[in-house]
Amino acid sequence: MRPDPNDTQAAWRTFSAAAQPALDRWQAALEAPAATQERVLARLLADNRESAFGRAHGFARIAGPAQFRERVPVHSHAGLLPWIDRALRESQPVLTVQPPRFFERTSGNGAQQKLIPYTPDFLGAMQRALTIWLADLYRQLPEIGAGRAYWSMSPPLQAPCHAPNGIPIGSASDLDYLAGSPVAGLAPTLVVPPLANDASAWRRQTLLALLAADDLAFVSVWSPTFLTSLLRPLFDAGDPAHAGTLAWLDTALPAPRQAALRRALAAGTCDALWPRLAAVSCWMDGPSQTYAAHLRERFPHVRWLPKGLFATEGVVSLPFGHGEGCPLAIESHFLEFLLDDGSVCDAAALRPGDTAQVILTTGGGLYRYALEDRVRVTALAGRTPRIGFVGRAGAHSDLAGEKLDEDTLGAVLAATVDARDHACLVPCASAEPPHYVLLVASAGQRDAEALRASVEAALTRSFHYAHARRLCQLGPLRVRLLAGPPARLADALQQAAEQTGIRAGDVKPRILINRLATANALLALTDA
Repeated sequence: MRPDPNDTQAAWRTFSAAAQPALDRWQAALEAPAATQERVLARLLADNRESAFGRAHGFARIAGPAQFRERVPVHSHAGLLPWIDRALRESQPVLTVQPPRFFERTSGNGAQQKLIPYTPDFLGAMQRALTIWLADLYRQLPEIGAGRAYWSMSPPLQAPCHAPNGIPIGSASDLDYLAGSPVAGLAPTLVVPPLANDASAWRRQTLLALLAADDLAFVSVWSPTFLTSLLRPLFDAGDPAHAGTLAWLDTALPAPRQAALRRALAAGTCDALWPRLAAVSCWMDGPSQTYAAHLRERFPHVRWLPKGLFATEGVVSLPFGHGEGCPLAIESHFLEFLLDDGSVCDAAALRPGDTAQVILTTGGGLYRYALEDRVRVTALAGRTPRIGFVGRAGAHSDLAGEKLDEDTLGAVLAATVDARDHACLVPCASAEPPHYVLLVASAGQRDAEALRASVEAALTRSFHYAHARRLCQLGPLRVRLLAGPPARLADALQQAAEQTGIRAGDVKPRILINRLATANALLALTDA
């Protein structure tokens, strides 16, 4: 049932008032990032000194960031895995004194999904970041409170289960992240489709719920590819589901919304569908930049907002204020940065132009955790760095010693693939010998063999790739051209990731698909 507009606006006003103290503290913290971060670290160490990890690393004797770096090494997920395994089995405090409320699966299409402990303290830090973002957004753009909002909420596509010690693995709903926070008061203002476990049914119901919401004022999703994939059966006449989707909507929607849909289809934009829509928030940097630019064409009259760097493992930056990039989440976790010269610095030491990898220490029990996200400092908010997402430092594929990484591949594709096209590299590990397939979605005519030759030549400038090819451990590159709009590749990746257990709203655009289950599904979907 559609809520009363007055109730929606009242909910936002109530939220804004409740969030004001947090907003005031945040604005003060931006002027003192070093002191703020020292307080965060001191609290995390004090709270968890009696955990098994805290006792093993002498948390009680650590007096500041410098000693913390001396006594606690940087951990990859593999390095922290023995501790996480203990936290999955034991009932005594392992990583944190607070027991995890649940373990969340990482959402990306990396080579392996990981389990991240979510404690009440960690959830509180995430909630405060969301509160600050939404409160600042409402202050800048009160029009988002003039109607309902859609926040990407997708059902878990992997069966719920429990760890050996009984702690749930996976949250039942994305709404679990909001419980007990001021943001939870906005839940009645949301468009919430039924969370069907069947991905196809859920996607159809989500589309129906959005089209029925003539008062939609704000859309918040993670990846732009998610929203593109929802809208594709409407606007792309070449999509196999196009005719069936329109026929179904013609019977499911009331007459006024059917008329609005016809006007939107004729115009090729969503303005007629959602005349109150004030803003869309999604990832807009790194690999998402191109996909966001194409999606904006469907929404020419709304404000587009960056999402900040929210990962399953923690929040690194959050949208706030004006300027390029987003300020570091200095109140949420203790943040360190591995610079390109190999040195490690605190948040306050970063300067505009620096590029670095993120190291997180969180209330969930990740200590000096190498997130493998690369960021670039774009400006300052007060004295706190604003950052943009560059890409994944750890995104690599190694079928036969070729050691491909996303940075190298990005440079290759930039030099060889038309900027109007979308492309990604997919390993075919089951072939003999294994090889890579370059998927290219283009609206124009492309010479597949010429493209294959130029990309292969560029890849062989890498010693390890060339060596694997010379030894015939790796087969020659192959190219598949996908007819239709460039966004077709994003749709295929979205579908492949969902088929292999990744929540629909969490799929990340990538140019190197190194999760083999997703790679196999993507190759099957694009095998014409």
